[in-house]
Amino acid sequence: MRDYSLAVQHSSDCQLLFARKARGLAHLRRWNGACDVTVAQHCVMACDHVSRRAAPYALIHDIEEDETGDLLTPVKQRMRELGIWERFETSIVLPIRRSYTELAGLCWRWPADVVAEVSEIDQRLQVTEYRDAVDKDLVRGFMPRDVAPLLDYLLPWSPQKAEAQFLDRAGRLFPAWEG
Repeated sequence: MRDYSLAVQHSSDCQLLFARKARGLAHLRRWNGACDVTVAQHCVMACDHVSRRAAPYALIHDIEEDETGDLLTPVKQRMRELGIWERFETSIVLPIRRSYTELAGLCWRWPADVVAEVSEIDQRLQVTEYRDAVDKDLVRGFMPRDVAPLLDYLLPWSPQKAEAQFLDRAGRLFPAWEG
């Protein structure tokens, strides 16, 4: 028989950890600060533009960034060239992602079709943010991909709205929250 008090305690602890993440991500601006869109807003928007199956994964696809920062694509490319990206990703990024994936009650390893869908919307959001919200004087070396941006103009949210929307989606989508 399942101990309900432990399940409630686990759910409460899980929600507290995600609330802390939501707050951190809601105060972390994308593009290394050159954009008023926060990582939390970016994740919510990704979540809202994918299938129901991919949505909870899209919500946490950048969950580690309150600890690692939002590294710009040219920085990641340079890290790959230097041969250090794989170690950084394996030792730091993926363990954080795995932990929060499992806390959300989702499957680790992410299904390949989900990874592809999240990657596609991530790229579309990136070019949309670049088009609408990035201070291009502060961003060097970025070449927009040949990907269609979202049709609607992107307006940055307040940190409070980004945090609230992130937690709303988590509550509705994470199996561990009985959403």
